Amino acid sequence: MSRRLSRIGRLAQPGALTAVGLAVFCAPTMSAEWTRGAGITAGAIYTDNVCLRSNDKLDDTIGIVTPNVRLKGEGARASMDLYAAAQFNTMENSGVDCGVVGADNISPAPRIRFNGDAELLSNWLYVDATAFADQNRINPFAAGGEDALDGRGNLNTSYQYAISPYIARRLGDDAALLVRYRYSEEYNTEDALNDNQLQQAQFDLGTVPELARFSIGVSGTYSEIDYDERFGGEEPFNNQLSSAQVRAAFQLNRSVQFNGYIGEEWNDYVSVFQDDEGSFWDVGLRWTPNTRVTVDLGTGERFFGETPRASIAYRHKRSTLRASYQRTLTYDRTLRGTDPFADDVDELIDGGLPDDQGIIGEGGEETTITNSPILDERFLLTYRFTTRRTTFSVNASHSEQTRSEDGLEDTFIAAGIGVERALGARLSSYVRLTWTRREADQRRDLLAPDSDNGRATLGFDYQLGQRTSVGLAYQYNERQSDNPLDEYEENRVLLQFRYQI
Repeated sequence: MSRRLSRIGRLAQPGALTAVGLAVFCAPTMSAEWTRGAGITAGAIYTDNVCLRSNDKLDDTIGIVTPNVRLKGEGARASMDLYAAAQFNTMENSGVDCGVVGADNISPAPRIRFNGDAELLSNWLYVDATAFADQNRINPFAAGGEDALDGRGNLNTSYQYAISPYIARRLGDDAALLVRYRYSEEYNTEDALNDNQLQQAQFDLGTVPELARFSIGVSGTYSEIDYDERFGGEEPFNNQLSSAQVRAAFQLNRSVQFNGYIGEEWNDYVSVFQDDEGSFWDVGLRWTPNTRVTVDLGTGERFFGETPRASIAYRHKRSTLRASYQRTLTYDRTLRGTDPFADDVDELIDGGLPDDQGIIGEGGEETTITNSPILDERFLLTYRFTTRRTTFSVNASHSEQTRSEDGLEDTFIAAGIGVERALGARLSSYVRLTWTRREADQRRDLLAPDSDNGRATLGFDYQLGQRTSVGLAYQYNERQSDNPLDEYEENRVLLQFRYQI
C-alpha cells in the first residue's frame, strides 16, 4: 500500500513513530505484572452462497486460520493492553469466481486494539497511545462486507494509531491544569476512503468539580484534519474546528451536581449548513445516588441546532447497563475507529456479539464516506447479565448522520441479542440474533438502496482439554433490499478447533 507521508512523517515514518510509542510504554512496565496469552483458531466453513447472489448461487468450503495474541501489563508508572488477531482464509485460492474485482483480496484480515498510558515525569508529564485495525464496508449501502469472508468486494481495512503527550498538574488543593496534544493517522486499503492525519490541541485550567463545592474553569480546543486526497480526485484539503468556553459546576450534595458552560466556536470546512460557527451553551445535571449508578442529563445549543444529551451507566456484580443519547459533530474516520459496544479491550474480546466464534466481522461503527464533518444523532444501548451458567447480552444503536458537505441524511440501525449457556462441565451452547437496517437519503442514486440484514447463529462448544476446544455452528444470513440484485440468502456450517494459552 503506497501512501504519502504526513507532515510529521517527514521526520519519521508512521511505523517508526508507532515503535517509539510502544517503547515508551514497554520501558516503564518492565517490572510490571504481565498477563500474556496466545492462541489459534483453525477450521472450515461451508457456504451455499459464497458470492452472496440472489440467484445462480455457488457453494464453497473455505478454510480459515486465525492466530491471536494478548499482552497486558500494569506497572507503577505505565500500563498497556494489546489484542491482535489476523484471519487467513482460502477464498483467494478457491476455484469459485464471483466476478467481482477485489473480492478475494481480503486475507489476512487484521483486528488490532491497543491502549497504553505512561507517566514520564512524576505528577507532571504523561503520554497516551492507541492503535486500531479492522474491516469496514466501502459502500455502507451495498451488499457484502458483513465479515472478512466477503464475496462482493465491498470490504476495506482501516488502520489508525494515535499518540498523545499531555501535562496534567494539580494547582493547590482543588485546581488543575491540563495541556494536551494528540496526533493520529488513518490508512485505508481502498482508495474510496482517503488517508488522513489529525492533530488536536486542548487546554483546560480551573477548579475540579469533584474537589470543590463550586468550580469554575476555562478551556479551549483546536483540531485540524488533513486528507491526502479529496473524495472525487480533487486536491488535498483540510478541516479545522476550534472553540473556547467557560464552564462551571455546583455540587448540591453528595449525589447531585448542576453543571454548564458557554462559549464560542470558529470552524472552517465545506458545509451546506446556514452557519458553521457561533456561540454555544449547555446546562446539565449529574446524579450519582451510589457508586454503581451515574446519570447525566443536559441540553444546549450549537450552530447546527439543539444538543440534548442523556446517559446512564449501571454496574452490578451480575449485570451492566449503558445507555446514551447525544447530538454532536464528528468525522467518518472517528466512527470507523470506534467500537460501538465496547469501551475497553476486555469488552471487545468478551462482549460476545461482535465476534462469531473466530469469524472476524466488521469493526467500528457504521458510517458514510465523506471528507467533511458529520452531524451524528445517536442512541446507544448495551446490557449484559451473567449468572453461574448463563450469559445474556443485548446491543442496540440508532444513528442519523447528516453530511455537512451536501446535507445528505443517512440512518444506520443495529440490534443484537445473544444467549450463552453452559450445558455441562465441558459443553456449552450459544444463540445470536443480529439485525441491521440502512436507510439512505432519497437524493442518492440506485447505488444506495435501503436494506435490512439479519443473521442467526446457533452453535456448540466442547472443551477437549484445559487449552483446547472444538466448535460447531450453523448460521443463516438474509438480506432484503430495494435493489433486487442486492438481495440474498446464505446458509453456513462452521467447524473450528481452538487452542489458547
